[in-house]
Amino acid sequence: MVNIYYDARRESNAMKKLCLRFSFLLLVSLFWPVWTAPATPDKATAIEWVEEHAADLGELNHDIWSFAEIGLEETRSAAALQDVLRANGFTIESGVANMPTAFVASYGSGRPIIGILAEYDALPGLSQQAATERVARDEVKAGHGCGHSVFATASTGAAIAAKQFLAEGGSGTIRLYGTPAEETGIGKTFMLRDGLFDDVDVIFSWHANDKTQVSFAYTKALTSMKFRFHGLPAHSSTSPHQGRSALDAVELMNIGANYLREHVKPDTRIHYVITHGGDQPNVVPPEAEVWYYLRANKHYDVEDYFERLKKIAEGAALMTGTSWELQVDSDNHEVLPNRPLSELIYKNLEHIGPPKFTDEEKAFARAVQESGGMEHEVALSETLEPLTDEPGQGLASTDVGDVSWRVPVGRLTVATYAYGSPGHSWQIVACTGTSIGEKGLLVAAKAMAASAVDVFLDPSIAEAAREDFDRRRQAYPFVSLLPPDREAPKTIR
Repeated sequence: MVNIYYDARRESNAMKKLCLRFSFLLLVSLFWPVWTAPATPDKATAIEWVEEHAADLGELNHDIWSFAEIGLEETRSAAALQDVLRANGFTIESGVANMPTAFVASYGSGRPIIGILAEYDALPGLSQQAATERVARDEVKAGHGCGHSVFATASTGAAIAAKQFLAEGGSGTIRLYGTPAEETGIGKTFMLRDGLFDDVDVIFSWHANDKTQVSFAYTKALTSMKFRFHGLPAHSSTSPHQGRSALDAVELMNIGANYLREHVKPDTRIHYVITHGGDQPNVVPPEAEVWYYLRANKHYDVEDYFERLKKIAEGAALMTGTSWELQVDSDNHEVLPNRPLSELIYKNLEHIGPPKFTDEEKAFARAVQESGGMEHEVALSETLEPLTDEPGQGLASTDVGDVSWRVPVGRLTVATYAYGSPGHSWQIVACTGTSIGEKGLLVAAKAMAASAVDVFLDPSIAEAAREDFDRRRQAYPFVSLLPPDREAPKTIR
């Protein structure tokens, strides 16, 4: 009996305590909005913003795609982006780094400071309608053969979407970097040299592609340079012996460079175009110019071959009795991959998923493939590629490389055009001017916005990214072949 009485009394006391706790929780629930700050929204807010503004982003992409402005001439494209950002509360600094079409848009204050990169230059000679065959547009001579219209739009959307988190109680700063002339490796390099990335904690960037994946890979280093030769004019028939042909010097230099190809590492690329070779055949050309791109997997190899190319130019000048000068337009290091940021982006891509396309969109892409002589099992990729354990090695180059040697950079690609399309092609122009490209840009915007919010919520991600960056950054010294007094060019030609 004693035990039973004791147990009953304990049960009664427990019930009293339970009633007291319930009463306390009831009071807390009634007064909770007064006692605490509003709940901080999570990254779902950013993703929802992108979904709700899909039509607006599609319109922005169409505008930039239609403008099709080449590097350093992206006046309307840059203005359209700035107008949208300004309307969404961003402060704009225009014409930075002495480039009229470069800008930085900022929202928020304090750390972490997260940057998102935007590119919007088109490629010359790629005028193309949003059609399944190669058909030029009458009003423009360029086209977004690298998908920069969707690039700029998605990045702008991501910045505005991440801004919603800050506007509703989050802390930190989001920046959209409008970077011109990526196709010639100019914009970010000069912006970096002017210190515009010095205080950034992490950067997110993406690119149009035929696959959706995290870009956990190195790119190639690249130096862009122009060799100019100066000779003497003369009549090509009556007094050729009195002339000194600058065009001969260019052609001899190119011959030497082509022989050099036999004695470089297999990953090296040397390509050129003659930008000026004279005015008419009956005048010995007194002026000529050749424009070179020199690439390699590692920048220290570019440095070596750069010196060898200069010796070839010197030899060409000696053989032709001309003089020569060199202009380095840009110098880009290989991109340094970042594991923590790659893992973060991959988790968000898993949650968001790759773009899904309609039967009509697949039929359009299939027709593009057939018109371009391509045969593939799929018309459009709808899968997320796995994140590799070790970084890969890409074949392209970008001025994102220099930024990645100053700030940890996380990168991704999203399917935005017909599977297997060659880079810098009319097929990419055609697809990114349709709903195919626009579906891809929405995925990219969501992934970057969600990743940015993750860093805002957990600054330790930025710390881990910095540790990985510091380790990779120690591979060898950062050396720029860009002369310190070289100003940003006014034109890519």
